Amino acid sequence: MADAPHAPLLPPLLDLRMELAALAASRAVLVLLVSRMDCPYCLEVRRNYLAPLLREGDPRLVLRELESDTVDQLVDAAGQQQPIAEVLRQLHVSFFPTVLFLGSGGRTLAAPLPGLDQAGFYGAYLEGRLQQAQAAALASPKETI
Repeated sequence: MADAPHAPLLPPLLDLRMELAALAASRAVLVLLVSRMDCPYCLEVRRNYLAPLLREGDPRLVLRELESDTVDQLVDAAGQQQPIAEVLRQLHVSFFPTVLFLGSGGRTLAAPLPGLDQAGFYGAYLEGRLQQAQAAALASPKETI
């Protein structure tokens, strides 16, 4: 069965603060795909790179997607309901797709991965960022809520 171009394969991000708070005790990494519904590169990143990670079920990775053109408002990292444009500004996202690697409190654990490399290196870039983010999450002190 073929997916529609905008079929969600990743759980949607609904509340950034809640997702970040859940990371505090686990030292997991929030891998956040910021996308647009009409973006074919977003679909490729979602389907070919992030959905397989979700299926693997690594408990150290929390995969979510923020489809920025289908959401009007979102709870940001500070717990405030914000227009999506403001949340994107706070996250420094202006290009789609962008994959973010966040830890508890919204700390960036690895450099964002914008765009899609058509030369065939995207998987290696993603794997490098994931390793860096997981190492940074493990090196940070464990928080309790």
